[in-house]
Amino acid sequence: MAVDPAAAPAASPPTAAPPPTAAPRRRWFRRAAARDVGLTTTVCPSCRQAGPARLAPGEVCAQCRSQAAWAELGAAGLVIDRATISAAVERRRGEAAGEAIWRRALRWAPVLVSLALGVAAALALRGLLAPRAIGPLTALIDDLRGSSRRTTGLGALALVVGVVALVRLRRQRHFRRLPFVVGHVVAIVAGGAALALGALHWWGLSGGFAGRYTTMPPRAALAVTANVERILDATVVVLAPDRDGDARGLAMGTGAIVAADAGRAWIVTCSHVAMPYAAVGAPRHAKDAHPVWVQLSDGREGRGTVRWAAPPPLDVAVVELPMTDPPAPVTISPDASGLEPSASVTFVPNPYREGWKVVHGRLLRREAHATPAGTYELLFTDLPVIPGDSGSGLFDARGQLVGLNTWTHGGPSGAAEGISLPSETMRALVDAIERGQLDQLDDLQPRGP
Repeated sequence: MAVDPAAAPAASPPTAAPPPTAAPRRRWFRRAAARDVGLTTTVCPSCRQAGPARLAPGEVCAQCRSQAAWAELGAAGLVIDRATISAAVERRRGEAAGEAIWRRALRWAPVLVSLALGVAAALALRGLLAPRAIGPLTALIDDLRGSSRRTTGLGALALVVGVVALVRLRRQRHFRRLPFVVGHVVAIVAGGAALALGALHWWGLSGGFAGRYTTMPPRAALAVTANVERILDATVVVLAPDRDGDARGLAMGTGAIVAADAGRAWIVTCSHVAMPYAAVGAPRHAKDAHPVWVQLSDGREGRGTVRWAAPPPLDVAVVELPMTDPPAPVTISPDASGLEPSASVTFVPNPYREGWKVVHGRLLRREAHATPAGTYELLFTDLPVIPGDSGSGLFDARGQLVGLNTWTHGGPSGAAEGISLPSETMRALVDAIERGQLDQLDDLQPRGP
């Protein structure tokens, strides 16, 4: 296509460039020093204007080159025909064909690096969000901390590299090529997501565990009686996963060994400890329960199975733990109705919180509570049950288990009071275990005292 100079209006000469603005003295010295030593600069030596592109010594900016081209054309005008276009296309193909392979690889290197970092960040994020099987608390926390640090680092690196590469790509003619842009965008999106979620998990774990220990602490030399020593030996910590079996949402409680043989131990605890995902008041079935992790007072640990859960609203569950030479079990009192107010009671708080302790208190009162399994008198004590203590046993002066600590209630005086289920709710457990009828316990358990 030819443009007729006579038919087309005369091309107006380009307007003069505005005078350069005054730059700070320090910047002017830097630019002058760069020109003196022959380094590249962004300031055009002809019009003295700073631009985005770096210029070699003696090279002028694109605007000055355009003005020089218009001056050379003069009144002849600009002629663009098919022959000129074809020649330009052939010339460009020749330049591309003659380009060295290492130059092509170098052009693709930033894209490949960004894409690789984006994929690595996405895989690290997937590993961070993957479910964890229930197991030792120390190993679980160490795994989550390492995964969050790795995800955060890879996410930050992918995000920075992707942004920098995309900004530099804008100065190149490949900016409009989709493969070049997509590689950097993938790194930015994956890196940003990994950085945000990894940092969130890291921050959540930075405070550490709510307690002092993440494994069973050593048994300190406590001045206790033989009955209390047996209570300590039979105390365990129970860890349970969430509804999906993911240990990241674990619940922690306490339990007590109530029966044992040469290869197994049976532990009584609360249903909301062994099955924290079961809705309050909903039927609980042992076959629907996920495995739990149990750690004994002597440091041994293993995976336990929920064998029985009481019908709601009773908050009782039995866990079976395969092991050799289990500790001696505690004795369940067949009837706690003889325990009078002001009677001395004892329980062992969760040792993960502050180590091994034995707390003593007294029974405040008894209140009748009707359940589908019968009417029972709940035990109210002056020993508050705080998170982590649920499932621990309440013992009388003889070391017999007379209650199961469940939760804390604000008393009439405003002080926190611990609430325990009486031993009547558990009196059929040991007999059912010894007879191998634990699965039929709902039918065997007496209805009320």
